[in-house]
Amino acid sequence: MEGMWQALIGMFIKGASSGSYQQLMLKEAFRGEQVRDFMKHSPLTITPDTTVSQLVTDYIYKHHYKMFPVTDGSELLGCVSTSDIKKIPREEWNEKTVAEIYSPCSENNTVTADTDATQALTIMNRSGNSRLIVTENGQLAGIITLKDMLDFFSLKIDLEGE
Repeated sequence: MEGMWQALIGMFIKGASSGSYQQLMLKEAFRGEQVRDFMKHSPLTITPDTTVSQLVTDYIYKHHYKMFPVTDGSELLGCVSTSDIKKIPREEWNEKTVAEIYSPCSENNTVTADTDATQALTIMNRSGNSRLIVTENGQLAGIITLKDMLDFFSLKIDLEGE
């Protein structure tokens, strides 16, 4: 029985140290990098008058994103996500609009363009969001995705051999 516990403790320590090493590598790769270095400019946005049904059919299923910025043309109002949609019964999707379900911008879905990249990763990890809205001077500047950041990390490792 004692041998089994030692094996389990050993696996736990190995897993924890491996995770710590990976975190250290990520922090090192993103040191000094800002969100503006990874964000996509001119993201696809949703207007408040879009029906939930249109949002699902024409945006989520077509583009495969779980979150979109909501704008009234020029002003960022917030974001709408699949978690907002899940709260609405399917039979109400044709009547409900994005204006009725979107969430305001918050520290869980929004960062500024000059936010440190490691901080953006921390927010993504804490909130479970793989996409964050990026603002600059209070205006929508772009979107940053976990995929874009991990692609950069992969290229940096490949080129610099970290």
